[in-house]
Amino acid sequence: MPVIRWAFLCDYACVDAAGKASIIGTFEYINVSKLPQRWPQLYVALEMQTTGEENFELSAQINSPSGKEASKRIVIPFKTRAGDQQAHKGFVTFAFFSMLFEEEGEYHIMLFLDGTPIHFIPLYIRLRPKPETISPPK
Repeated sequence: MPVIRWAFLCDYACVDAAGKASIIGTFEYINVSKLPQRWPQLYVALEMQTTGEENFELSAQINSPSGKEASKRIVIPFKTRAGDQQAHKGFVTFAFFSMLFEEEGEYHIMLFLDGTPIHFIPLYIRLRPKPETISPPK
């Protein structure tokens, strides 16, 4: 059974030809001045370990604080060679572009294994007024 060893929410993530992961700008919250707000991109970066011959799908989706699906589910199928009994580690990225956030609060980036939820990463959308709209103390 595949295992997620770690997972991050970040601005950008990639893996080079040698399998080295690069993760740029990890975060847990986004401050916005108004809602709805469109966010240009965010990535989920994770390391997964498999044991032996396994075929499965790993997928990710963003859900709003009220439970609505805020993104389409991204599905990545994994297939190992028949007879392969060796454990493997791998870096996986899910990219979400032009996300529309309509609610303030805790979003969940849900991770699924063969359609079953196995983990989530919280993302907090915080409504913060622009500095010029804050009245100075009297």
